[in-house]
Amino acid sequence: MIGMSDYLYMVMMFAGGVALFLLGMKLLTDGLKVAAGDSLRNLLARWTSTVTRGILTGMLITALVQSSSAVIFATIGFVNAGLMSLLQAVYVIFGSNVGTTFTGWIVASVGLKVDLQLLAMPFLAIGMALWLSSKGNRTGAFGQALVGLSIFFLGIDILKTTFEGLGETIPLDDIGSGWQDRLIMVAVGILLTTVMQSSSAAIAIVITAAAGGLVPVYAAAAMVIGADIGTTSTAVLAVIGSTSNAKRTASAHVIFNVVSGLIVLLLINVYLDGIRQVFGPELSVGFVIAIFHTMKKLTGLAILLPVTGRLVTWLEQKFIEPESPLEEPKYLDDTVLHTPSIAVSALIFELKRVGRKSRKHVRRSVKASRTPRELHENLTAIDGLNLKVAEFVQKMQRSGLPPDTEYVLPQALRVLQYFREASEHAMEAASIPRGEMHLEKVRTTLDNLVVLLADFCRIADSERESFSIELVNQYKKRLDKAYDEAKMTLLDAGSKGEVTISRMMILHDLIRQYRRITDQLTKAAVFMDDFNKLIDHEPGSGPQLMEPELEKEMENEL
Repeated sequence: MIGMSDYLYMVMMFAGGVALFLLGMKLLTDGLKVAAGDSLRNLLARWTSTVTRGILTGMLITALVQSSSAVIFATIGFVNAGLMSLLQAVYVIFGSNVGTTFTGWIVASVGLKVDLQLLAMPFLAIGMALWLSSKGNRTGAFGQALVGLSIFFLGIDILKTTFEGLGETIPLDDIGSGWQDRLIMVAVGILLTTVMQSSSAAIAIVITAAAGGLVPVYAAAAMVIGADIGTTSTAVLAVIGSTSNAKRTASAHVIFNVVSGLIVLLLINVYLDGIRQVFGPELSVGFVIAIFHTMKKLTGLAILLPVTGRLVTWLEQKFIEPESPLEEPKYLDDTVLHTPSIAVSALIFELKRVGRKSRKHVRRSVKASRTPRELHENLTAIDGLNLKVAEFVQKMQRSGLPPDTEYVLPQALRVLQYFREASEHAMEAASIPRGEMHLEKVRTTLDNLVVLLADFCRIADSERESFSIELVNQYKKRLDKAYDEAKMTLLDAGSKGEVTISRMMILHDLIRQYRRITDQLTKAAVFMDDFNKLIDHEPGSGPQLMEPELEKEMENEL
């Protein structure tokens, strides 16, 4: 007979085991992400071009970092950053769902068969030595991962000890035999994953509980289905208020787990009986649940893979944001912060977008192709977008970046300032009246400046395939010469009385604003040239080099 104190002890042991398991998983995942460096980004960027590669990449990365949520967040970030299409992302998510079954296999094969305390201690010793001696680099991050792995094993060991023999004292043998009980167990699985925000922890609890005899195999299988459905809550909560692409990607994750869960729940007897028939009745309960979990994921893959194209088409028609008069970031939201290297890529693409809009404003201003009110509205929108990007840079700083990419953040703020100043100088130039230019030589030099400056906006565009900082510098020298000629022509005309002194001073101020615009755009181009080297993706796999409507408009203006 178990007394109240024994139940209290087991509850405390259970809570401690879950806490250690979650801590171990976090340290393991965080350590492996940093130790991998840009490998995660490179794998996602380069190895998702086909269906097979996308699925295998999702499986491999999830198995390595032991977190499907981390991979899904990274995938969402890639879609937002334009480094991956929605179709590629869906394949990766399908593969990630299969890869998450690896945790169950670890628990069933190692966690229930080996002396985990004996196994954990060497990992803990070696990991702490590496972590303490090499903080701030990949070796230290790998040490952190080893520490996480050892704590992960200790958490499993406590759970296994807690559940052993408990099945003999708590009569739960009949749970899961009826459909009502199974639905209750599905709800329990959903609750476990939602509360702990880790399907891996929920699966570990289910397997150890089933192996300890506390939960019958049918109930455990139903809890596994619930745990998979519950894991979608992490992605759903993360994309609330995010971009349309983030919501579409998370929806694919939800659809995969809900569809596969409902189908397998209806055929749960067929699956479990089939496993026993194929592998024999002597197969341990832990392996039965691990195999069932894998078959459940493969079932989802088999059902959804043939209709993935239609699914993506349907998703692209959903979550269409209403048009807003205010400029909103296109590539940035909080989901990309989970993977720093992807956050850097997303930031760079957003900087390109800010630059694109700033240069567009410059061309419109110097060519007077818009009314003052329209130009003012454009400038207000650019300033608003600029501010939101700057605020995101601060979020990136708080989330932490690897030492080799920390320099990006202050440089990003500097580039934003350059674009802002170029836009403001263009607005000031637009407010200066040129008036009637009766003197042909002055009119010609000013018109030449406008044409050269508008053309320079194209040359300084870091999104163009032919962009080079050498060409930018060459064109700037050409502009500097044109500025000097325009100034000398204007001063000469003023000295000869061909234009009034007041008119000369106004036009001189106009020329000076043009020169300031060129200086700011040149400075921005220098930094954007360096940023281009940080974006590692296959040609054509990222966002378009230039929006079609902007390309058309630029051709018309130039």
